[in-house]
Amino acid sequence: MRNVLITGAGKGLGRELARAFFDQGWQLFLVVRNEASQTELAEEFTTANILLSDVAKPDHELKLSAWLGDATLDVVINNAGAGSKGATLGEASAEQITSAFETNCIGVFATVKGAHKALLKSPSGMVVNISSRRGSLTMQANGAAKNSGCSYSYRISKAAQNMLTLCLADDLEDDGIRVAAIHPGRLLTDMASKDAHMTAQKSAQLISQLIINNKIKNKDYLCMETGTLAW
Repeated sequence: MRNVLITGAGKGLGRELARAFFDQGWQLFLVVRNEASQTELAEEFTTANILLSDVAKPDHELKLSAWLGDATLDVVINNAGAGSKGATLGEASAEQITSAFETNCIGVFATVKGAHKALLKSPSGMVVNISSRRGSLTMQANGAAKNSGCSYSYRISKAAQNMLTLCLADDLEDDGIRVAAIHPGRLLTDMASKDAHMTAQKSAQLISQLIINNKIKNKDYLCMETGTLAW
């Protein structure tokens, strides 16, 4: 049996990823930040290990490491994400950017640090960071995000997450751990963009099959709509 850790597993894409891997017989390690989600997941996935932790909090890394103990993780999916209002300079604030950065970048860093020992136990460990087209500097430079309504905080924090992905990919390659980013598509979720059209279930199926069939390489930046993205 293979093991997968998923953050932000309480709803949306995270919940659908849990279902996709559960249906394939994987052991689930799920991270959520509220008790209601913890209870719901325990009822749906009776064999899952579930941790109540906020990835943006200073104690997350140590809490996760202690919870995992001597467990082995084959895959870590950093799905927990945050965004806020503030699509223009006048609307955006430093507080919004800080809050999103703590979840989308620092939270990913802390999760990988906390799970590193467990990933090393796997013969083919992998980290998958759920990114966004809005984190692509190339797309931003080409004007693709102009007048999109997407917040400064989301774009900046996802771009930072992409750099973190590449840093981790370089650092963990010698450990035999691959690190990649995935844009899940324009999803019909609570954080949906104006042009959203793909269900979280469909995206989760595509992502899980790429992982299960070992189709993801180190430093990949894959889009579930077009195949690849430019960093």
